[in-house]
Amino acid sequence: MKRLALALALLPAAAFAQSAEERATALVLPMIQEIQPGEAGVILTGCIIGAASADEIASLAAAAGPSAAVGAMINDILVRPATMQCLQAAAG
Repeated sequence: MKRLALALALLPAAAFAQSAEERATALVLPMIQEIQPGEAGVILTGCIIGAASADEIASLAAAAGPSAAVGAMINDILVRPATMQCLQAAAG
């Protein structure tokens, strides 16, 4: 038991918490699935998260929930060439 406690104490705190990317995905996915349900929504969400900057990921991860500001950020990311390239690659 002492070994387990020691091993857990040595793990970084991040091992127990969701990453910012996971929190951002958890926010964006349900919003996207309202307009694009199923696997297509999952793919679109992955492309959005992949095209987002580190600051955008942090903002999405910190958001309390869906909002007009979050929707506007998602729309800004959606129209980027990187997002479109990701979607084309996923379709191809």
